[in-house]
Amino acid sequence: MRKVKITLVSLKDPCTACNIIYGLIKETVEKVQKEYSNVEVELVELEHIKEASKVEGLEVEKFPAVLVNNEQITAGSLLTKRQLVSIIQMEGI
Repeated sequence: MRKVKITLVSLKDPCTACNIIYGLIKETVEKVQKEYSNVEVELVELEHIKEASKVEGLEVEKFPAVLVNNEQITAGSLLTKRQLVSIIQMEGI
């Protein structure tokens, strides 16, 4: 299987709701990483929204954001484990 890179992007000082969503997504990503040896995870914390343009593949500046192989999958919404596994299986073929 090919390497699959998951990037989780957040702001340094998020609102309470964003912080909760970030925690849930991070937990899901970490569980999936343990199950799939081809998954690499990168956590990116932006100091300011202006830094968003430095993240390759980030198109919608709503956080937290999940990118898989530099393609944005979510913007400020939850990603279930089932959805993430499905994406990894398609990308890792």
